[in-house]
Amino acid sequence: MSDNIHRLIGILAVSLILASLISAPVAGMTGSNEGKTEVHCNFPGQVVEAGEKVTFVFSVINHDSELQRKLWYEDFRGSSGWEMKFIDGTTEVDRFCLPTGQSGTISFVIETTGDTPVGRYPVKVHIGTASFWVHVTISKSHKGEAGILELKAVDKDGEKIKGATATIYQGSSKIPFDSVMTTADGSISTDLPQGTYRIVIKKPGYGSTERKEIKLRCGITTDIGTVTLSKADYAAEVTVNAPTITTSVGKNPTFDMILRNVGKSDDTYRLEVENIPEGWFVRYKDEPNATDEISEIYIEAGGERKLYLEAIPPYGADAGDYAFSYLIESSTDDYTQNLTAKLRGSYDLRVYADKYRYEVNRGDTLTYDISVRNTGNAGALTGIRTEVKAPEGWKAVVTPESIPSLQPGERSKVTLKIIPPSDIGASDYKISVTVKSDQAEKTDDYRITVHEQSFTAIFGVLLLILVAGGVWYMYRKYERR
Repeated sequence: MSDNIHRLIGILAVSLILASLISAPVAGMTGSNEGKTEVHCNFPGQVVEAGEKVTFVFSVINHDSELQRKLWYEDFRGSSGWEMKFIDGTTEVDRFCLPTGQSGTISFVIETTGDTPVGRYPVKVHIGTASFWVHVTISKSHKGEAGILELKAVDKDGEKIKGATATIYQGSSKIPFDSVMTTADGSISTDLPQGTYRIVIKKPGYGSTERKEIKLRCGITTDIGTVTLSKADYAAEVTVNAPTITTSVGKNPTFDMILRNVGKSDDTYRLEVENIPEGWFVRYKDEPNATDEISEIYIEAGGERKLYLEAIPPYGADAGDYAFSYLIESSTDDYTQNLTAKLRGSYDLRVYADKYRYEVNRGDTLTYDISVRNTGNAGALTGIRTEVKAPEGWKAVVTPESIPSLQPGERSKVTLKIIPPSDIGASDYKISVTVKSDQAEKTDDYRITVHEQSFTAIFGVLLLILVAGGVWYMYRKYERR
């Protein structure tokens, strides 16, 4: 009984070993050749980073009278998303034909995905009646990393094109996923998620070109090479220094523009404006301070002109955002862009008094009022305080010390108490009064004339009389002698 059990266990063990050898690839098993087709690969195992491409080259000998052999493969768990194909040079193939007894080579290319985890992945390749195991070992995964797209734009003469726009579409979407511009050397390098993209490259004055089925993989740089753009016969490029201008109510926002003829031929451009706000007047000028309007301009091929688009709001226009569009027509195309003029109220204040010259006797105190008024239209002035700058030794007292706020048009009174030094000499002196708020400030100057006291003047007159009397007495006394 025990002998039968031992024999049964032995048979089961041998069966399990044979089953495992048949059902799974192991180190040392490279494939099977069934006599009719013989296949061999010198390097059936390759190590790469995720996202990279590997190529296995197979040597094939045909021992059968049938010449054509079907090419196919089996992939396994973990290699989802990988792209695999048989190629002959650069051509993808799915059949292999060899005369009886002759040999040849075929390449099997695997493009891994950048997010493939680290590990070892088997693929079973079938060539005719033969099969062969190859193994791709991923040494580093780039999961979560972006792919890098690179290209270079040039014209037909090989000159680098700066400022060409590459509009990027993901998959079959018609909505742009991203948009980037070429740098001074005509190149683009941008990060994108793993996926398949379509790219349209264009620039004003040039024809556009398109690249399809661009596959990006995590952590891998994909260079699609040099893109050539052909120059158009008639084309323009319009550059606006600032498409949105903010200015105070009462001022005219003016947009600086440069119009370039980037076509191959001279051209005349018509200058127009669309969607002008009600009551506004918008005109093109060739100088900032010009009063004449221009409506048409001629530019030679390769030339450029500077333009000024002045927007004149109606009198009393309220603060707010006002939008309109320039429209420049060439011989073949129209060029337009939205512009925005933002009118904002201004903060301002006025400081004034009844007069700007005051008199005071030495030893006395001068008191007078100044008025502070919010003459702006942007809103309240807040945190208003008054500072007095006077000659050394002078003192000044301000009442009130601060004013919390003043609404547009409101006025408030501030009292200044000026105390000159007691020993000051009679003369003219200047004091400066600065009124500051959180939004604006203003300074006013006042002239202060200091006089001697009245009794001092009387004493001086009496002293002069006594001196004169003494002189007269001495004259009369000595004249008689």
